Amino acid sequence: MSLEERLRRIEAMLAEVLERLERLEELAGSEARLAAEIAIAFASPAQEAVAAARRVVEALSGAGREAMDDGVTRAIVEALAVNGPMSLRGLEREVRRIRGTASRSVVRERVRRLEELGVVEVERRGRRLVVRLAGDKEAGERRGHGG
Repeated sequence: MSLEERLRRIEAMLAEVLERLERLEELAGSEARLAAEIAIAFASPAQEAVAAARRVVEALSGAGREAMDDGVTRAIVEALAVNGPMSLRGLEREVRRIRGTASRSVVRERVRRLEELGVVEVERRGRRLVVRLAGDKEAGERRGHGG
């Protein structure tokens, strides 16, 4: 079973758990409702993690084997998958946080290469460059919001 199929399966199971909890909440009293709210609160981060992992796999599958083996490239894609669109400076900071080290020039070069491959899109907003995963429809819903 491929990684993407496993992610789809996990995502479906999490959705089913959330649906069941919501049904229980409707049927139960206040204690059960509170328990369901707590369970849902803890399940949401897991769903977000699975969705981010799916975005990373989809993005890197279009980039080729070389990109998958490169730690800086993977860190760029992971940061964008989790945070949504980011300024180039913010992306550089996030890649350093993930990897521990990454020079500004290396990050910029990898972003250029990913843009050529169609994995990311770079947009100029005033003096800032904002990078996002290509075709990322959910970008505005995550915490990055271009920052």
